[in-house]
Amino acid sequence: MDVLAMAEYLDQFSNNAYTKHRGLRVQIFAFAFAVAKGLAERNNAELTLVKKEAEKKRQRHTHEGLKTIIDAATTPPWLKRAIRLALASLQRREDIVTWLKSAVDMYKNTLTVSPGKTQGYDNPVHLKITMGAALREVVGECMRLPIVSPYLIHYKPKARRREQIDAKDHWTSVTPGYLTKEFSKARDAAHTYDHVPAGKRPTFHEIRALGSWLYEQQKFPQEYIQALLGHTDEKMTSTTSKGTATR
Repeated sequence: MDVLAMAEYLDQFSNNAYTKHRGLRVQIFAFAFAVAKGLAERNNAELTLVKKEAEKKRQRHTHEGLKTIIDAATTPPWLKRAIRLALASLQRREDIVTWLKSAVDMYKNTLTVSPGKTQGYDNPVHLKITMGAALREVVGECMRLPIVSPYLIHYKPKARRREQIDAKDHWTSVTPGYLTKEFSKARDAAHTYDHVPAGKRPTFHEIRALGSWLYEQQKFPQEYIQALLGHTDEKMTSTTSKGTATR
């Protein structure tokens, strides 16, 4: 397969599919040692046009839509708590699943927030906030669960395979990838965004945008919302909450 044949084959795909098929064929040439074995003089796939994948533009969550997912019988209880915690705290999925119970002081009604993404900043964000009613309610539920776990968001796996346990910090912990996958399943099972094309339906990540918008509607100071989001400037915060829909 020369460069022309490779290019004609790839041209039948759209940008995102094109890049995936091109990448696979580059690997086939490389990993199969096609050049080293004398099967080809060069990696013809590498000589084809490089295209940039189109950025996926997902729809925003609506308050009603997210509430439908939370209320659905098909949404696991641990995931309902994760959604509510994300909505009230504005934290990213990586911080939601690694949030320790030790960050909570129910007596003083405070919660320590240290967004992981800010740790690379010159001035990392470390906050001790007073919990509002919604945040205290979900945090209290997480703290009262009978399963012994160091994490606020945790669950009891149906099966405990050794390779799965070894891949996690604790057998009850939720990985970021698993959270994303289970949210997408619950969202589709609730049929709340059936009118939106599958590739554009809002994910767990988009909960932050709805949460920040709700804080704005309640007249919270922009600096407060900015701190919760872990943003370094007000422009980033404005971009996050801008365009959130309600219905």
